[in-house]
Amino acid sequence: MIVGTEFQGDSIRIGTIQHDSYGEALRIIIDFAIDKHRHAERVVDVRTELSDLRDELISFDHRTLQWLHDRMVAAFRMEYCLNADLFTHAKKNPHTPSEITNLWLDFLRKELARVFEQYLQFPRLILTAALYPNPGQKGKDAEDELYEMTMQLYPDIK
Repeated sequence: MIVGTEFQGDSIRIGTIQHDSYGEALRIIIDFAIDKHRHAERVVDVRTELSDLRDELISFDHRTLQWLHDRMVAAFRMEYCLNADLFTHAKKNPHTPSEITNLWLDFLRKELARVFEQYLQFPRLILTAALYPNPGQKGKDAEDELYEMTMQLYPDIK
């Protein structure tokens, strides 16, 4: 994860806290994709090469999902920093790092579900990017699709 400002009023403090939970957030993203992919596989009763790779997954190159993660991280900060109705508190930094991490990871889970409702191919793209890493063409194509998707989902984040 790259920590930086993505919009006017962004918080480096919160970005640094999110950076510290990068591995956990990536695991949530991958577990979400695996769960949805397995469910779809059961519904249509079809296994694919991606299914086999998914079931053998031990580790993956985090860079394949960094862009997706970083856009969702910034979307959380935008909500946290700019949406007064969502987080109204009397003091400037009302939450401890642990509380911010919990808020961020809860947001991530909800955001993954929200994106999935809009883009049913979302879990397949996540797995394809992770399981066919660059320079694999399938993975590069999936990363490109995820990039385009995030540009549509988060147009206010630079």
